[in-house]
Amino acid sequence: MNATEDKRPTLVPEFDPEAFARESELAALAPPPVPAVAPARATLSEEPTIDEARRLLEDGDPEQALFILGRLLEVLPLHTEAAVLSDECRVALERQYVERIGALSSVLVVAVSPAELTEFGLDHLSGFLLSLIDGHTDVETVVDLSGRPRLLALKHLASLVSRGILQHARR
Repeated sequence: MNATEDKRPTLVPEFDPEAFARESELAALAPPPVPAVAPARATLSEEPTIDEARRLLEDGDPEQALFILGRLLEVLPLHTEAAVLSDECRVALERQYVERIGALSSVLVVAVSPAELTEFGLDHLSGFLLSLIDGHTDVETVVDLSGRPRLLALKHLASLVSRGILQHARR
C-alpha cells in the first residue's frame, strides 16, 4: 500500500445500509405476486386465482383449472391448497378421459384404414399411441407402454376414440 491509498476518503451512502438490508431481507421472504394468466373466459382486468380455479373445477372444466393452478405452483411451489386442488383436477380430468374411452380395461382397435388416417392430421403422440394399439392390449397397458405422462396419453386416446379413429374391440 502506498501513502496515497491510505488517504482516500470513505464515501458514506446517502441511505441507511441497515434499513436497506432489513427491507431487502423482508422482500426476499415475501411471496412473489401471482402472475396474471388469462383464461379463455376472463377479461383482461381479471387475474385468475385459486378461487377461479376452484370455480372452474366445480363448473366441470378441470383442464383450465389445472392450467391456472400449474402457473400458480410455478411461482409458489409449496402452496398446499393449490397442490391439493391440482390433484383434484387431475382426478377429475382422468375420470373425464376414461369416460370417453370406456374403461381402463377396454381393448381398442383402429377403426379406420391406413389411407383414411392421413386425412386426420394426427400429431406425433397420437400416431405413436396408435402404433401401440394391437387389439389385445388394454388401455391401462397402452398408457404405461407409451412412457408419456398419464393424463396426456389418456387425453390423446380419448380424442382418438371421440374422433372415431379408435373403437372398442369386439370380444
